[in-house]
Amino acid sequence: MNILAIIPARSGSKSVPHKNIREICGKPMIAYSIEHGLKSKYINRVIVSTDSEQYANIARSYGAEVPFIRPAEYATDTSLDIDVFRHALTYLKEKEDYEADIVVQLRPTYPIRKIEDIDKMIEICMQDESIDSVRSMSLATEIPYKMWVEAYDSVSTENCVRDNSDISLSNDIFKKSFMVKPLIDSIPECYNMPRQQLPTVYYQNACIDVLRPRVIFEMNSMSGNVIMGYKMTENFDIDTEEEFIRAKEYLAGE
Repeated sequence: MNILAIIPARSGSKSVPHKNIREICGKPMIAYSIEHGLKSKYINRVIVSTDSEQYANIARSYGAEVPFIRPAEYATDTSLDIDVFRHALTYLKEKEDYEADIVVQLRPTYPIRKIEDIDKMIEICMQDESIDSVRSMSLATEIPYKMWVEAYDSVSTENCVRDNSDISLSNDIFKKSFMVKPLIDSIPECYNMPRQQLPTVYYQNACIDVLRPRVIFEMNSMSGNVIMGYKMTENFDIDTEEEFIRAKEYLAGE
């Protein structure tokens, strides 16, 4: 069975410049994800998709393959994972006649993960052909049932003040106020309910994604319809300087 790990590592990053290759505890961040893929007992190929020759050379030095340089159109701030993965899988098929049975996404911004988690998630996918994907998840710390969005389709507070002569407050009062509606309305007034009565919520923590190529090519998706969650207790995805420092301290203490 061909089980392919793809590590998407574009060179542009605004929050933490060049975070994918930034040194953390003696080696570039991307090296950790490459090592995780190489240590898996199921993954038999690890490639890095990058738009940078510098990143490519670093990736190769740690044992990953870089069979192509990612086209610039798939390396922007708004590029989607599905475009990156479709490009990689199409390239491998056309240039090498290689087709993966299962694809594992290991993001380079996640230097701390357990190899056993990678293997267990792959096993879940291997054991049931009907499963489209498996995603790592952690318990949500914030409650989406108590969240709100701006109600752009509602009458603005500015109009309320202007049109209603009974309202005596000045427009200054409303500078920080806006019309809202609940993010979730499937449970009536869930925002007024105790947390204990609300469903348990998980968020995808960006650590590991396992999926079948048919999900990308036939369903135009990175998840499909039959999605299994894999519970984790920690989150080490790095997107800020504070998260970088926390991961560095954790690795230094191992």
